[in-house]
Amino acid sequence: MRAADGFEEFVAIVEAGSLTAAALQLGIPRPTLSRRLARLEERLGVRLLHRTTRRMKMTPHGESLYGKAQLVVRTAREAEAEVRRLDGVPRGPLRVCVPGEMPHALFTGWLIAFLRAYPEVTLDVTGASAPFDLVAEGFDVALSAGLAQGESLVAKTLFWNTLSAVASPGYLATHGAPTAAADLAAHACIRTHRLAGVPERSWPLLDGGTVPVDGPLVVDPMGLRAQAAMQGLGIALVIENSIPEALASGELVPVLSSVVGRRERLSLVYPDRTYLDPKVRAFVDFIAERIEEVRGRG
Repeated sequence: MRAADGFEEFVAIVEAGSLTAAALQLGIPRPTLSRRLARLEERLGVRLLHRTTRRMKMTPHGESLYGKAQLVVRTAREAEAEVRRLDGVPRGPLRVCVPGEMPHALFTGWLIAFLRAYPEVTLDVTGASAPFDLVAEGFDVALSAGLAQGESLVAKTLFWNTLSAVASPGYLATHGAPTAAADLAAHACIRTHRLAGVPERSWPLLDGGTVPVDGPLVVDPMGLRAQAAMQGLGIALVIENSIPEALASGELVPVLSSVVGRRERLSLVYPDRTYLDPKVRAFVDFIAERIEEVRGRG
């Protein structure tokens, strides 16, 4: 039996904060991870973690093992990454997180092209509409509009978006156009969810503040919020670049454009590691090139 058996699983559990989160990160069933932890504890003859339904805490033995196991796991990962880097061929599973509001048709085309260019890579793509910890949740890379969090991350800026409030001319004719941010309190604001699935209660102001908002409709996909606004259901906060046709045709018009909104940076984010896996480097370069092509055509 290898002396380091179970170290990676133990480190993943501690860093993820729970068996469930660590199992997702490692891509194995939770019962399997629980058995591996039990085998490690049995082999060492000590309890490493105190586990209850509410929380998990390392024992003194666990704390002693964690620092050394973390070093072993990190060294093994770096050694593997170095070998792969020397080979230079992108291969293996690649976990990617993208904003839930990414234009699906456009991005799907990019993913298909990437897989054709790198047939030895397998993609696992997840959408996110709330802040997340890139490393703790096991992602290799993310397209992030300020969603990805965590220490030691590299962010490659792709471009800046403008988030603006819009409404249909019909809605404004019926309910009146707000002339100040405080007027939004009297309007139906089409909102999205924020952290932990809670509907947002405020919108950003260009001066850095916020304004309270409310409304009967909460929907995450930006395209649906824009469609709802076109149908006269209220005022929506959307990225201007996502609705160029509606703005050009007048189906949607800006609301409080000099007051409400913010600029958002879309970045490719990935962990800052000594040896960047070729599959991550290939994906970062590939998507950056696609973005540049779109900007060039614009």
